[in-house]
Amino acid sequence: MIYKHLPISVRVWLFKKMRMDTPVGCYGEIYRESLKEAFDTFLSPEQRADKKFINQLTDDLIGCWILYQALPYEYFLYNFKDRNHEGRLAFETDSDRNYTLQRVSGLENFLNEINNKYNFYQLAKPYFRREAIKIYSLEQENDFIAFVKKYGKVFVKPLEGSKGKGAHVYSYVDDESSATYYKELLGEGTSWMVEELIRQSAAMGQWNETSVNTIRIPSFLRDGKFTVIWTRLRMGKKGAIVDNAGAGGIVVNVDPETGVVTSDGIDEYYNHFERHPGSGLTFKGWQVPRWDELLKTVEELHRTVFSKHVYVAWDFALTDDGWVLIEGNWGQLLGQQTASQVGVRKKFHELIGDK
Repeated sequence: MIYKHLPISVRVWLFKKMRMDTPVGCYGEIYRESLKEAFDTFLSPEQRADKKFINQLTDDLIGCWILYQALPYEYFLYNFKDRNHEGRLAFETDSDRNYTLQRVSGLENFLNEINNKYNFYQLAKPYFRREAIKIYSLEQENDFIAFVKKYGKVFVKPLEGSKGKGAHVYSYVDDESSATYYKELLGEGTSWMVEELIRQSAAMGQWNETSVNTIRIPSFLRDGKFTVIWTRLRMGKKGAIVDNAGAGGIVVNVDPETGVVTSDGIDEYYNHFERHPGSGLTFKGWQVPRWDELLKTVEELHRTVFSKHVYVAWDFALTDDGWVLIEGNWGQLLGQQTASQVGVRKKFHELIGDK
């Protein structure tokens, strides 16, 4: 308690002395490593060589973690250097979002029903409209081989991964090579979910044909009131197989009522795009197909299957036969706020019931 009453300059000094190499944030980042990565990404070589500039900037960055739970990448993406206290406080950070949801919805419910991708699949299977299996033991080798042989190509992702890390496509060649691959996969000590590939519609595939391009659609359900807000379209860059911004993908904001794209594209390196760098298509003004159908599906899913969760951010892909669910999560609001440069902290806490 005494620590919180110390001047911020003293708290920054103590942090630099004691906490630079400890995990911070909801993803357990080491602060010093996160700081270096942000400097390498967002600063020029000349800025990184200026020791006085770096020392002053580091103090401000640490202060923003202490006061707003903003990690270095959020500091740069939300342009905190040009904002005053009120402007900085307006932005919802990953850590504040995560800790708020733990209080309101409960961490155990999240881990069991949403974060575990296969458990989530079992609960929401009718909305996936494709087959999937969970692999975690060498005894399942024959099941895995039969699955990939049936579908030819499958999508493989860590059971409790995030930001698209570790996700990849595997193609069947023969039983022997599949057995070798399976042993290597399980040798990493990770459980995996293996899915039938999604065949996305031509309308969504035109943005980037190598990735399944998706809609992130957060919804709130509190006291019987259903609200959709902060929707966005996510797409990969040329050659990428995932559309996650954390894996280099591009995010654009979408009007939740109409399904029309309202912003230019942005990635997590703060690069802006009026057009997709691969396809050349313009972002603003594009109409997401079958939008009313998606809104109806999301409300039905939230009300009937996940009604005890106040907030879920859903990822959906569009096929020729309609929308299919990819996963649910406590989706970050990084892409939304970066693209609009408008903070949503106050609104998020109002909707979640944690003012």
